[in-house]
Amino acid sequence: MIQAIASFLGMIIRVIYNLVNQNYLLSILIFTLLTKLILLPLTLGQIKLTKKLQEVTPLDQKIREKYKNDQQKMAEELTKLYSEYKINPLGGCLPLLIQFPIIIAMFFIVRQPLTYITQTPHEEIVQYTKDYLGKEEVDENEVKANEIVIAQEQGIINMKLFGNVNLGDIPSNSFSKDEAKKVSKLTLLVPILSFLFSLLQTKLQKNSTQMTEDQQEMQKSMNIMLPLLNAFIAYTWPITLGIYYLFSNILGVIQQEFINKVILKKGNNKKEEVLKLGKGGK
Repeated sequence: MIQAIASFLGMIIRVIYNLVNQNYLLSILIFTLLTKLILLPLTLGQIKLTKKLQEVTPLDQKIREKYKNDQQKMAEELTKLYSEYKINPLGGCLPLLIQFPIIIAMFFIVRQPLTYITQTPHEEIVQYTKDYLGKEEVDENEVKANEIVIAQEQGIINMKLFGNVNLGDIPSNSFSKDEAKKVSKLTLLVPILSFLFSLLQTKLQKNSTQMTEDQQEMQKSMNIMLPLLNAFIAYTWPITLGIYYLFSNILGVIQQEFINKVILKKGNNKKEEVLKLGKGGK
């Protein structure tokens, strides 16, 4: 299923790649922007759901305390509460369920651009690999491992970035003792920036959400673990994937700033107006 998704997404990247005069970097950036725009309505829905859940949290806790010895009655009252406020507690999972296959598919696409972007027949890729390695027979792992190099050396995909840096470079190889694998230390900027923007995004998300002390403690580890995971992936995989994560995080920061300063601020202003009216104010 993931391979089918990777083939579909790879086809979209190939269309963009051809439209932007075969600029691989630009095609990845445009693809990232498109996915963000497509998922934006779901993201906004998730935020609205989070705000509603925060509003009913006191009522939720009251029900749980009142019926703590009667699980069936508790379930009935909680169902009634969420139905009254038109809340689907599982609704917030939808954006994650959609994003996860895209993220996993990108691992396949970046590692095997001939298979998923140019959709070169497998027999041709095998022959390219044999010629490149100088072998009469190659296994599947060798075929997959060399697709990026072959795509670059055969000129099938233009992976040039600037100077001696290309989109197939792996930042961790900047410390390699093997001169054949060694890449420019400039590639290290990708995992570093990916970490910083991911950290900034999680901070902005944290500021937009009211949490209890227990929730804040649980969130602390996640706020550092996710940026570290992003940086690790960007460090150990071709910088194409790192740039995808980095640009996604940059767009996420812009999106979260807009949500915090426009959408959530507007919602808080309306809430304050309601509270004033409830107290007889104007």
